Amino acid sequence: MSDDFGTVSVKRGDRAREIEVLRQHYRTHRETLVRMVPDAPTEQLAGEYQRLVASIDASLRKLDELEGKGTASGTVAVPNPSYNETQRMGTAPGNRPLVSSEPVTDHGIANYDVPTDRPSNNGSRMLLMMLIAVAVLGVIGWLIWRASSDKKATTPQVIEQPPSTTSPDTVSTAAVTPAPAAAASIHIAPEVADYGTIRKGTRAVRQFEITNLSSTPLTITVARSTCRCLYYEYDTKVKLAPKAKEALTVTVDGARAKAGALNESIAVSSKDDPNATGTIGVRAVIK
Repeated sequence: MSDDFGTVSVKRGDRAREIEVLRQHYRTHRETLVRMVPDAPTEQLAGEYQRLVASIDASLRKLDELEGKGTASGTVAVPNPSYNETQRMGTAPGNRPLVSSEPVTDHGIANYDVPTDRPSNNGSRMLLMMLIAVAVLGVIGWLIWRASSDKKATTPQVIEQPPSTTSPDTVSTAAVTPAPAAAASIHIAPEVADYGTIRKGTRAVRQFEITNLSSTPLTITVARSTCRCLYYEYDTKVKLAPKAKEALTVTVDGARAKAGALNESIAVSSKDDPNATGTIGVRAVIK
């Protein structure tokens, strides 16, 4: 731009090419957005695509207006009214002398190159349009990425568990109810014998009956009690046949027992069967 004349001569061919390149970019992205509208995963994205299409259409109209104004301004140059022919080679500040290498046009106005340190209004407008185009391209790229991400999103698969054939009451009962205890293989009668009052120096005798309830012969073992005042009579070497009975005699010696209440027990078992167990209880009062 010349300080003398205030006019700019821009090459219309270069500007037309720049405008056409920008117009092609707008049209390409507009077609892409138009194709994406029917396939938008949500109505919100479809509306966003349509809004961008309208924005691109407005930008295309601005390009058309800019191209029309540029063509009109490039054909006729407006002279500077303050220019004085007598000051062509003057020394007034701010006036640029016309050198012989710069020919005068038919209108009497010299054609200067545009200074590089002062951008023209058309150049600023082109820069603004390019910045808008870059912003639109960024938004379009983000929308395309978002649409592809929404399409790839899958609904989590719900795996249905088969109905249980066991009722809750059955399960709780099975967990709480203990396993039935194994039946004893021997029976002792009576389980507890009361010897009554035994005076010091005397003895008392009682008999117990042991029955083999199993189907195999058993060798009966009678354990010692904690009190040395108890004696028993039983042949532990003879096997007790199945369903057979055998008498066990237990004697309480009052001379060895301590005065007072006597409460003792004798364990009966068999190595042939772990279920063959029993206990003989002895109760007495020693005086």
